[in-house]
Amino acid sequence: MNKQRRKELEDLHDNLQNLHETLETIMEEEEEYKDNLPENMTNRIEQSENAVCSMMEALENIAGAINNLEEIE
Repeated sequence: MNKQRRKELEDLHDNLQNLHETLETIMEEEEEYKDNLPENMTNRIEQSENAVCSMMEALENIAGAINNLEEIE
């Protein structure tokens, strides 16, 4: 692989790392929001739980993409 493509992959890796960190922060904020909701707001709690689950899945997918990029020689 030439130097230019290697640099592009490195930049992509860095961007994915940043995206992962940002999404992780948002997910943690959503979990805190959910934990502080009153129990009588079951609809909001459920929506928040669904959002956290979706973000968790997205984080796993991003981590997988990062790992795949790291395997490229």
